Amino acid sequence: MKFFVVNKLFSSHQFGFIPGRSTVLQLLNFIDICTKNLESGGQIDTIYTNSEKAFDKEPHKRLLSKLKSYGVQSDIIKWVEIFLCYRKHQVRINGRYSHWMDVLSGIPQGSVLGPLLFVIYINDLPEVCDRLCNLFLFADDAKLFKHINNDNDSAVLQECCHKLYSWSENWLMKLNIDKCKILTIARPRSAIEHTYGFNVNNVDFVELEKVTNMKDLGVIIDNELSFKEHIHEKVNKAFQMIGIINRSFQDIDKNYFLLIYKSTVKSHLEYANSV
Repeated sequence: MKFFVVNKLFSSHQFGFIPGRSTVLQLLNFIDICTKNLESGGQIDTIYTNSEKAFDKEPHKRLLSKLKSYGVQSDIIKWVEIFLCYRKHQVRINGRYSHWMDVLSGIPQGSVLGPLLFVIYINDLPEVCDRLCNLFLFADDAKLFKHINNDNDSAVLQECCHKLYSWSENWLMKLNIDKCKILTIARPRSAIEHTYGFNVNNVDFVELEKVTNMKDLGVIIDNELSFKEHIHEKVNKAFQMIGIINRSFQDIDKNYFLLIYKSTVKSHLEYANSV
């Protein structure tokens, strides 16, 4: 971690598992870009992508090659290789076991090293769309967005979709296309619909579903940036938790009540309130 931070190797578009970065920081950057661009007209077309079991599909050999390309010491690479590779697994069905098979991909979940290795593996993803459109990452969750003023801007964003899909296929990080969505942010009644999708197997064009709101890192972003649905959801959740506390702890001490209130109610209301 220190090697990557000191040498500024982490992509500035990645906000997950890196010191000094967070979900709120990414959302603030995203909203700031959107509001600035909307001041000059047009709209913001955003493509939310979703990877299929990303932490389970990270090929070990390709990860080790990326560590080497970043100049990580050979001793550390060997240590990571021993940590990841040479594992085996088997399956038991109705009391009978399969043969032992080598584990060629994936990172042991729950490990301290796992998230860091994953961030390193997808660190070069934002480069495929560099200067064409914006791409923000939080771990494996990626969103592409661009200020759209005309059909040419829309075509550029579609090109970025193709580049992102190609990168995912080349590095064996397949996208769950059914969960990829399009959100258009614009002033009321001024949005123009554009179609975006992926060329699956370089043959079939799969159009992505359009939505009017999307939960983005715990915050519901709507197509007018009003946050009405998000606020409504958080208020309802807070009342729900207060009701549970009321029914479960009728004679609770004031100090204990404050502790429970801060952890179960206030935390919901204050998350990303700066956004």
